[in-house]
Amino acid sequence: MADYNANEYGYQKAGTIKPANELDAKVRAFKATIDLASQASGKTFALFKVPKGYSFITGILNASASLSTATIKIGTAADDDKYRAAAVHTATTPTLFGEQAGFVAGGNATEEEVILTTGTAALPASGKLIITMLFSSVN
Repeated sequence: MADYNANEYGYQKAGTIKPANELDAKVRAFKATIDLASQASGKTFALFKVPKGYSFITGILNASASLSTATIKIGTAADDDKYRAAAVHTATTPTLFGEQAGFVAGGNATEEEVILTTGTAALPASGKLIITMLFSSVN
């Protein structure tokens, strides 16, 4: 027998109904590919739109080349680092990211356009940056 219950299991065990995007949810993946071409610092890329009611789970960055000293942050127009605070990304292997603040119990109140913003330095002259984000949904 377990010593502790995860929050969601505790609800399930007690028979409390939780929103479907928190328990027994469907996972939806959103993918965006950026062709790296020396884009300047301070530029914004529209990645994709996330429907109302979706809750953020995690994100994955996969770059074919190090972004060196360029920083990237991921969020929305209202909160440009909602999902990832500005940081460098030097790995060329899949790397998880996610801000706990990006999770919204019950899902996003409205449809969101997710954006990526560059900072500190220009992006590399060539390569690809792939951003995949996972959300839970009730439909």
